[in-house]
Amino acid sequence: MNISLATVLKKDLIKTDPSVELFAYSGRCMYGKRTIALSGNFSVSCIWKLIIKNRNEIEGFIKLEDIDIKHDKFGLGTIVY
Repeated sequence: MNISLATVLKKDLIKTDPSVELFAYSGRCMYGKRTIALSGNFSVSCIWKLIIKNRNEIEGFIKLEDIDIKHDKFGLGTIVY
């Protein structure tokens, strides 16, 4: 995930879930390569809603059609990257 995108999303997510974290993550089939990820108690659809809500700011650094969100669920939380 683009670090600028992650920062915008975290700014909104942290309002309702102060446990949201931004960190380097190596997901499934990434073979050790790292990317920026967000973890917390939210859904992937919540992430897309925030992207649409903040689209004017986000489109300043990445086209919406270029955003490729992947996710994993571990226990009670979700990781998007």
